[in-house]
Amino acid sequence: MADACYNELHQREQHALWESQVQRRNAGHVIREQEIETVDGAVHRLLSVDGREPSPSEKKQNDERLRDLRQNPRARLELKKNSEADQELFADLLRVLPEAFLFQDQGTQGSFEKLDFRPNPTYKPKTNEEKVLHAMSGVILIDLDEKRLARLSATLTQQVDFGYGLIGHVQKGGTVDVNRIRLAPGIWKTSSFRIDIKGRFVFFKTISKEQDEAHSDFKSLAPDTTIPQALQQIGVK
Repeated sequence: MADACYNELHQREQHALWESQVQRRNAGHVIREQEIETVDGAVHRLLSVDGREPSPSEKKQNDERLRDLRQNPRARLELKKNSEADQELFADLLRVLPEAFLFQDQGTQGSFEKLDFRPNPTYKPKTNEEKVLHAMSGVILIDLDEKRLARLSATLTQQVDFGYGLIGHVQKGGTVDVNRIRLAPGIWKTSSFRIDIKGRFVFFKTISKEQDEAHSDFKSLAPDTTIPQALQQIGVK
């Protein structure tokens, strides 16, 4: 498990960037977007809503958002800050993962090693995010060849309160399901994730507590791709 987390952190340090097609379920609708990763965060262009072309108002709203991103330095700075904050939080959680849980080998599943995990009672979470992570139990699949995280499926086994519930809380029973695929030797990306967590607390800047998202059609990008270059690629003027 420690090797898998180390390898994930090592890939993040390489800063590889990708373009993909994203299908997101939101408020009863199926949204399809083009996503272009940049050094300062991901840029999204609306492609379809519920399998149809965007309506004039939907297209206008999307175009205005992208134009603001091109013309407004503050909008680009906010995207960069949110992206960096989430990347730092992901990295922090990966670092504590091997210590925060007790793992039990459940044998192999195809080309993966299957591990059950549950909270390590001796581990003391240092942040609110770690408290939520530490309240989870579930299953992890690790690719045997490259020692990479291929799937994580977890459930919150208890309610987590922050400041005795005055600051916020996360309800018992929330679930997280993440699937990852190998794109090239040593390069893995999240192909889908589903988050269903109820409560009153914000974790990530770019991910909501209830999100269902799948990525496909990955294409490698130059590692120094900027937001203006991404906007130019999708035709924003």
